[in-house]
Amino acid sequence: MKTLIITISVVCAVVAYYFGLRYFTGQDLGFTPARKYVRGLAENLLHTELTAAREAGTNSAATTEKSA
Repeated sequence: MKTLIITISVVCAVVAYYFGLRYFTGQDLGFTPARKYVRGLAENLLHTELTAAREAGTNSAATTEKSA
């Protein structure tokens, strides 16, 4: 139990340090490129599914485009 409390405390301290450093330096610290890459993959997958549904002639609620 003591190890779990120490681990959670260390994780909280690291997260607080990251956000504090990001706030005070105004730098991105590297996660935005990964977020943009994942978002691009998701958009490509959605586009692929919508295109396949349109070609098949289906237009269900699950395949309708939602504005981001």
